[in-house]
Amino acid sequence: MVKRDPRPPVTITATPEDLAQRYLDGASLDDLGVLCGCTATRIRRILVAQGVEIRPRGHDHGKGRSTKFVRR
Repeated sequence: MVKRDPRPPVTITATPEDLAQRYLDGASLDDLGVLCGCTATRIRRILVAQGVEIRPRGHDHGKGRSTKFVRR
């Protein structure tokens, strides 16, 4: 069996309320993950716990620009 080093704890530099507001203002899950040093999946879980509706992938918010080819 391979022994792995335990992952260091994630230090979130923003409150869940701040993350929710940034997401609602247009930040992506990946953007917020970089801000907090964690994955987009973890950010998604935090936002769902805050009652935020997650946007579909590639949604442009009516700003006229496609996010289809933006790094995920």
